[in-house]
Amino acid sequence: MTETEFEAAEKKRKLKKTLFALAMGGVVGFLGAMAVMRVLESERFASGGASVEVASLVGMIYLVTGLFVGLGALVPNAGAKVLNVEDADELREQRAMLLYSSIGMVVAAIALIVVAHGGAAGAINPDVALGVYIVTSIIAVAVSLKSRRHSDELMRAVSTETASMSFYLLALIGGTWAVLAHLQYVTAPTPLDWLTMFWSLMLLAAFIVTAKRGMMAMR
Repeated sequence: MTETEFEAAEKKRKLKKTLFALAMGGVVGFLGAMAVMRVLESERFASGGASVEVASLVGMIYLVTGLFVGLGALVPNAGAKVLNVEDADELREQRAMLLYSSIGMVVAAIALIVVAHGGAAGAINPDVALGVYIVTSIIAVAVSLKSRRHSDELMRAVSTETASMSFYLLALIGGTWAVLAHLQYVTAPTPLDWLTMFWSLMLLAAFIVTAKRGMMAMR
């Protein structure tokens, strides 16, 4: 095989992998969103309002992403077909880091969803919601520290940049919203809205940082 033929074959392989990953993510995301909306429309959860709906959808994104990463790490041959890695061996090498990250995302999803549905008017008892939040937060911190220990220099740099970027995004978006609300142009963000911004902007920051570093291109 000539170099030109090899490059053409690689482009075709990456295109197929990209389309498959997009299709898989789109289908799972759509089904997840539909499931969340169906639950929220039920009699028990119907009184949540827009803030609860948005928080639940953000939690669902964390949950689906965490499960994808975790399953990919546990089943490398299948994971290599969906996740943006060179091959299954790369997933095996990074299994510990990915599994810890997966657990962190799943418990973060649980924390946000449970808190969103807690409170005096929520479907979950406030004491239960607080207890779940405390436990999941402890787990999230513990697995994040363990994941960092298994991360290489590049991933640690990405993590640091993501934290910095999320702070600036929160200051820009949340701060602007707060200013406009204070000046009575818009409705003020609720406490749950702030929590949702913390979660969602961290995820957005991760995409921005990885894109800037050229890590979004399918391998």
